[in-house]
Amino acid sequence: MPARATRLINADRAGLVALCLLLALSASMRVQAYANPTPPDWADAVAVDLGKGVFLPRAEAVRRLVWTSACALPVRADFVEPLPHGTDTSLAPLRDPNDRVAYVYRGRTLDGPRAAIQLSILSVLHRAGAVLGMNGAATRHELAVKLVVPAGCDAAPEEAMAALRQARG
Repeated sequence: MPARATRLINADRAGLVALCLLLALSASMRVQAYANPTPPDWADAVAVDLGKGVFLPRAEAVRRLVWTSACALPVRADFVEPLPHGTDTSLAPLRDPNDRVAYVYRGRTLDGPRAAIQLSILSVLHRAGAVLGMNGAATRHELAVKLVVPAGCDAAPEEAMAALRQARG
């Protein structure tokens, strides 16, 4: 029995040493990242991509009411950060619980009850790909378009985005 206990203690020590090395490596990488900060991507912060070559200056990215031919009431368009810890200026409850919410981010329309989760996952995947060098630069200042389609309105999110582009263009 004492030999077996000695082996466990040696395995525990080896695991502790490995965790300490991992902690030291992580801390040194964090120190290096703070010592050499990268300049912010102001180009990404300047404009919001509405798709089809239409850009909206970030200063004008405020709540808008978009009228479509299929709705008696306007579709509300808010500009929100795609991550769950971002600032969502439209957290107020919906006028009607039957209103539909859709998000448009990087050319994709996310609709349905899990649209917010899909938006967060898509944003995290894009940022991870940028960090790994698989796709473009990491963009911390991107915004998604949150569309609130009123209850009883059959307008598709693409129709609302076309009207938003037309109002901008």
